[in-house]
Amino acid sequence: MKIAPPIRLTSEERSRLLIWKRLRVSGRLALRAEIILLAAEGKTNQQIAHQLHTSPKTVSLWRRRFLQGGLDAIEREAPRGKPIRTKILKSYLS
Repeated sequence: MKIAPPIRLTSEERSRLLIWKRLRVSGRLALRAEIILLAAEGKTNQQIAHQLHTSPKTVSLWRRRFLQGGLDAIEREAPRGKPIRTKILKSYLS
């Protein structure tokens, strides 16, 4: 079994995550904030997934994105759906 990398938060990061969690500005952002806060407490992906009624895959995704890009990486929305290919877009716009 893989062990998820630990997450260490600065006090500023923790404060911002708590605000996102409490204010529930966006349901998705609140979930991401909770995932990172629980991960910082040392919980496993499975424990977090069980507690938040989500999948371990989702927990793993947001843990990884946070480690790669910090708060900005979990705050911005990822594009949904199949990406538009530039060639197709250009021919459509012509």
